[in-house]
Amino acid sequence: MRVNIYSQELPLEMEAFGVQLGSQDSNTGIVYSFVRMFLYSSDRLHHPPADDDRSAITFWLPKSKEKRNMLAAQFRRMAELVDRAPPETGLD
Repeated sequence: MRVNIYSQELPLEMEAFGVQLGSQDSNTGIVYSFVRMFLYSSDRLHHPPADDDRSAITFWLPKSKEKRNMLAAQFRRMAELVDRAPPETGLD
């Protein structure tokens, strides 16, 4: 599976920057943890105000510390590559 997120969907203004750590109980009794990055979406999609149906990317975390460390290393590597990437001609 491939997921494409376009730069126009990224909340790149600091006041809109949104990441979240959370967890969810399953009906099997297992608790799953996640990290989530919210994407830009129109305010018209969110009514009533208590309905949080914002666009987001959710990464469900592995259980073991070793695999979590590997995932964190992958995220750090992605950040390094973003910093090193050449200027693009795309849209902001």
